[in-house]
Amino acid sequence: MEEAMYCLDEVSALVVDIGTSSVRAGYAGDDTPKAIIPTSYGYIPQIPDGDIAMADAGDGTAPSKNAKLYLGQHGPSIWRAGMEIGNPMRDGLIHDWDPISPLISHALVDVMRCNPQEHPILVTEPAWNSVANRERMAEIMFEEFQVPAFYIANTGVLNAEDRIAGTTESWKRWSEVNEVDEWIQSVAGVLDQGWNDQAAAARPPKQYEFPTGYNQYFGPERFAVGEQFFSHSRELAASNPNLPKSMPQLITDSLRACEPDLRGVLMGNVVLTGGGTLFAGFGERLSNEMARNFPHLLIEIDRSKSMHLATPLNVGTVVGWVVVFWQAWARSINYGLARRSGR
Repeated sequence: MEEAMYCLDEVSALVVDIGTSSVRAGYAGDDTPKAIIPTSYGYIPQIPDGDIAMADAGDGTAPSKNAKLYLGQHGPSIWRAGMEIGNPMRDGLIHDWDPISPLISHALVDVMRCNPQEHPILVTEPAWNSVANRERMAEIMFEEFQVPAFYIANTGVLNAEDRIAGTTESWKRWSEVNEVDEWIQSVAGVLDQGWNDQAAAARPPKQYEFPTGYNQYFGPERFAVGEQFFSHSRELAASNPNLPKSMPQLITDSLRACEPDLRGVLMGNVVLTGGGTLFAGFGERLSNEMARNFPHLLIEIDRSKSMHLATPLNVGTVVGWVVVFWQAWARSINYGLARRSGR
């Protein structure tokens, strides 16, 4: 049987990046994703007779097969009596596969309005992903979504009821963590020249209002969170001798392990990625710290603000867009032949 070939100029590949915080999806070749939805989802388990299943308070286990899922931007963010919050990810890996297909379908079909059967799909994976996870993802793509071609790219190259209120413990925990993230993004920052009590006190305070209506100005304390990336207090270091190294120290150790001729090239191509690097002043602080360790090297840091939207996705879009790369895709016909042969 002759393989069906696709021209990537006419049929755009889709890229799906499943993270602990969000599921991002878009077209190969685009700079930003077309769909960004929370990986966390709400669910209210249903038993066969239609009643709501009961569980111990605070039970945040995975939903049953009969559970109703609430996905996307109007999923976990909207309070519903008895709704639990679940997340299929653990330590960066998928540990609960039941919500994965609905999440991918919501991103591709409901948000992007595209038919997966008409597009090759590239899915990202962490460096520590298992073979079993790869095989399960391939099974979902070929058998459930019936994609014409599939490729995996490495990103490194439930229910409770209360007589008074129906708010569950897992929803409460999720909303608290989400509010902390909002606070960090709104008022937190990093001192550009290292921690100094006088310098922190001299910075103008920033105001933040919490959902409860509590309104407060935050001064030096707003710099304490981001400081953990660069240094640890003496009290913390004394009580925790096995603290991880600071970011500047990690970079310094890595550079010193390289050939001297390569250090200048690496320092001239520093790219900041991840949500933690979005602290105001993070790039300037890192640049100053590295300048003290390597005073004779020119440091260039990419401060692109859009990178937190889809860092692995950006890499995947480039890989999926290259026409020559088509030879590396796993075609549906190859998958079917392998399944029939038992391999």
